Amino acid sequence: MLSVVNTDPAPVSSAARFARSGFAWVASVAVEVEGGRGWREAGELFDDLYAGTAGVLLACAEAHAHGLELGDLPLGARDRLLHLVEVAEHSDLDPPLPDGLFDGWAGLVVALQTWADVADDEPARTGATRAAHRLATRVLTTPLDPPGCTDIISGDAGILLALLPHRSAVATEAANHLADRLVSVAEPASPGVHWRMTPAYERLMPGFSHGTAGVAYALARASRRLDRPDLLDLAVQGADTIIAVGTTPTGWAVPLTIPPQPDRPPVNFGWCHGPAGTIRLFLALAELDPQPRWTAAIEGCLQALRDSRLPARLYPGYWDNLGRCCGTASVGRVLVDRYATTGDPALLAWVDVLAADVMDRAVTTPTGVAWSNTEHTVTPPDLPPEPGFMQGAAGIAAWLATVAAAHEPGQLRLVRRTFLPGWI
Repeated sequence: MLSVVNTDPAPVSSAARFARSGFAWVASVAVEVEGGRGWREAGELFDDLYAGTAGVLLACAEAHAHGLELGDLPLGARDRLLHLVEVAEHSDLDPPLPDGLFDGWAGLVVALQTWADVADDEPARTGATRAAHRLATRVLTTPLDPPGCTDIISGDAGILLALLPHRSAVATEAANHLADRLVSVAEPASPGVHWRMTPAYERLMPGFSHGTAGVAYALARASRRLDRPDLLDLAVQGADTIIAVGTTPTGWAVPLTIPPQPDRPPVNFGWCHGPAGTIRLFLALAELDPQPRWTAAIEGCLQALRDSRLPARLYPGYWDNLGRCCGTASVGRVLVDRYATTGDPALLAWVDVLAADVMDRAVTTPTGVAWSNTEHTVTPPDLPPEPGFMQGAAGIAAWLATVAAAHEPGQLRLVRRTFLPGWI
């Protein structure tokens, strides 16, 4: 069991204390499953990156990379994923998970590989290689689940990202195949191109999780790994489309959907649909294709986040989420990354405001702290705390570990040289 340590209220010690306490709670709600340990969301066992075992291991990798020791918690998650790899290799049945990055098999590849990199864990590295081989073989031989999906969450873009670190012939062939599929379904826009989540989906979602920003990001990253300038050219066209649709007379923010939906807000600000996710495309392009317009777009994303007035709850339903997908921690992670790159103390001060709000809204339990998101349309509005990466305690606690590291001169190098995937 992880211990909760009482320390002084300075930002570094508070963030570290809450991070340890959050992981203590995650450990306390684990369940024993075949091969290792698993986690439930809404009462259902998940092994994926979004809500389940793979996400817990990814959170452990992030925390470990930033100096937080977690006992045997990551090993329980790792062993469960290695068990799933073993079972899948010796079964003719359909896979126990779909194929996607956040909801399926590609997430196991990423979690195992990331943990292997930060912890120098050879069994995890071997498991990631085996899982990637299996995933690449499926890409080349079997219709993927779900069919025709392009996005980061479940589709070709996310699977492509999962395969890029793997250098085998089959992984490279599969990555090229996925990239070609994404190229083939790009739709012309003015200017540039865009992608639909699926061919039949009537609305465009330009943001990172389900739309053009995520697909363009994956193609930009693939362009270097696969030595394909054509993919970078297409990613640039996608970015130009996003800049055009996000530019308004009152500032910059990418629309949630095109056309808008009357029952949804016109814009969001988190990783999934807002500038906390979209900025990752512009950061990648600034590295791969340095141009002033990418720098301007990065600043536009940051200004949109400032203009959002987060974490103020301006009305019911506004900033009711604390998680890594669509909440405060998603923005906080971007700001820590930018601080690590630029050293701008104003960014770290902004991070501290967000971290203080998140810590203030923690739920204290006998085994540690957790976080409850709010749904203002239901009674009671506070949702049960969950342990997962994208909406729960593991992701929030991992981010708080990076906040603590950013305040420690000796640890900041760990932030700068993190092995974690750039899309989180």
